[in-house]
Amino acid sequence: MPFCKRTILPKDLCRRRRPPTDGAAAGARAESTSVSFGDLVDVCGFTLCSVLRQLADLSRHSVRILEELEGDMVAVCRRSGALEGRVVSLQRHVAALVSKPPPPKSKT
Repeated sequence: MPFCKRTILPKDLCRRRRPPTDGAAAGARAESTSVSFGDLVDVCGFTLCSVLRQLADLSRHSVRILEELEGDMVAVCRRSGALEGRVVSLQRHVAALVSKPPPPKSKT
């Protein structure tokens, strides 16, 4: 059964948080409310930056997945090479046994 190794969640694109203020209660309140934008250009710029951040996170995750796959493929390649060596050795041993004349049968 496969297990989840990574959890990738989408982020809010157009929701900007207020900067943290002093005090724990004020900080908790500031996280729950969002700051409105002054202009549509600000919204577009902020959304574009958020999309680019998400793409960067996604590409980082994909690089990690591909590196993990590469490591697994290298391990499989090494194991298959070792198995190939064992099969070649077994073929040589069998060929040597076949090429020998059969032992004489003793009559009893």
